[in-house]
Amino acid sequence: MKKSLEPSPMRVGVAAHTLGLHPVTVRRWIKEGKIRAIRVGNEARIPAAEIARLMGVQHNRAVLLYGQVSGHDQQEDLQSQMETLVAWAKRERPEQQIVELSDIGSGLKANRKQLRKMLSMIQANQVDEVVVTYADRLTRFGLEYLTLFFAGYGVRLTVLHPNEGKTPEQELTDDLIAILTSFSGRLYGLRSHKQKELVVRIGEALQAT
Repeated sequence: MKKSLEPSPMRVGVAAHTLGLHPVTVRRWIKEGKIRAIRVGNEARIPAAEIARLMGVQHNRAVLLYGQVSGHDQQEDLQSQMETLVAWAKRERPEQQIVELSDIGSGLKANRKQLRKMLSMIQANQVDEVVVTYADRLTRFGLEYLTLFFAGYGVRLTVLHPNEGKTPEQELTDDLIAILTSFSGRLYGLRSHKQKELVVRIGEALQAT
């Protein structure tokens, strides 16, 4: 099994010594957002990539734009997502390298081809920031774990529309439909008429409650 060669995040004291700063200064900068850190238990740890950034080491890390839809009938939505992301990147990150990735597949699945490519690029220290239109384009569940993973490599996650304007009931309905769609796809096949009909009926039933 191949092991990651990525150095472990540094304790504040070690990071302070490496950067030639006092630990109090490092802690203050973490609170002020000048230094990106992750929590390990009750301690703050600073990723190696963040130490390199503070020391002026340039890796030409890219801004990664990611779009996702569940099915091939949502191509227009996917195109709209990517156009929104590209327009944002040209306006907000004009000097950085931009990489576009997109998947057609359930947001519940971790084996999406381009999502796996994203994670590999992050582990290879090639990504500075991941940008999505909505958080559920990245994953339906477990966003906090992905965010923690990103932070461990000094990668920022930017969600252009963090509040979709949905009520808690609507969010729950969407999550239930996503789960049932995934399971019905396994039972009937993703392109079967029965699967599509079941999803429609489930959606109607949930919205009527």
